[in-house]
Amino acid sequence: MLTVRGLSKIYGDRTDTAAGGVREFSFELPPGTFFTLLGPSGCGKTTTLRCIAGLERPDTGHIAIGDTVLHDSIAGHSVPLNRRGIGMVFQSYAIWPHMTVFENIAFPLRVSKDHRYAREDISRMVADALQTVGLAGYGDRPATRLSGGQQQRVALARAIVHKPRLLLLDEPLSNLDAALREEMRIELRRLQQQIGLTTVYVTHDQSEALAMSDQIAVMELGRVAQMGDPRTIYFRPASEFVASFIGAANLLRGTALAPAAAGASGSVHLDNGVIVTCLFARAATAGQEVTLSLRPESVALSPVSDRPGPGLNSLEGTVTAESFLGGSARYDVVTGGRLLRVSVPSEIAIAIGAAVRLTFPRDAAVVVG
Repeated sequence: MLTVRGLSKIYGDRTDTAAGGVREFSFELPPGTFFTLLGPSGCGKTTTLRCIAGLERPDTGHIAIGDTVLHDSIAGHSVPLNRRGIGMVFQSYAIWPHMTVFENIAFPLRVSKDHRYAREDISRMVADALQTVGLAGYGDRPATRLSGGQQQRVALARAIVHKPRLLLLDEPLSNLDAALREEMRIELRRLQQQIGLTTVYVTHDQSEALAMSDQIAVMELGRVAQMGDPRTIYFRPASEFVASFIGAANLLRGTALAPAAAGASGSVHLDNGVIVTCLFARAATAGQEVTLSLRPESVALSPVSDRPGPGLNSLEGTVTAESFLGGSARYDVVTGGRLLRVSVPSEIAIAIGAAVRLTFPRDAAVVVG
């Protein structure tokens, strides 16, 4: 549905040195995919979105929707923004306060240069869009009398009213409070699945990306650090950056005991003296210093007297702190002079100072660096 190949757009700083932007980004999306560009500020995610939209002209690259080429730097071909058939929602929503809800949503139909819509068609299409986003009957309401969530829905209705081939969303939930953001996250994903519209979503919120996406591209300094489905990104991070940026991760240092190929299991001698078996996301040689990523929820806690089950790594430690989080509890455990954070069900209660055994599956610890 959407093809991007070799996309680069690099900005210079005051000394004319290459600075922000995106470098050599390529991906293909099947129809109906919810694809998220995730990363910290300045990593290139919004630049990528703006290049797809036609708001920025790439330095190099090829962008196409289906068989329609939107941009090709080699051929010198670029379709203008208003002829790309793309719907867009931005962080600010850009709801015009002097217009009604109906007029806000009808605006792209009235100014369209590709098609002239009859008044009856506009009324029908706006009504359909309002129905889709759950705002049926709001057409005559002044835009100034909308809540934040309603403004977000109006912006989405305006983006889909002309039935675009692609929807681009640039941090559309960042201005909402936490409770409303959670509600709209679920609603937005439901609407996207209902419409079946291919969507590219930009955010720096990791939980948002994990909850909503079919595919995620984690970006770092203009390049893709890892691309995959949410579970793979979370449980099989490809680098130390991805492991630490997505959720919480315990990062353990050690040395590979033997050569290991990428994707294979191997043993690592941790710097606290314990040997663990883990999964290697990248190849390593014998004696090479490596970094392991271990998610807090992958670790189980039990009394130190318990014997570890077969196939499990085992460490011993002492509980130093506890945080009750409602559905879960987080414990800080010192093992071999190193602090590990462990997340367990909230009904498990362990006293501060208790000696505990930490166990985790062999493939739960991943060598990421």
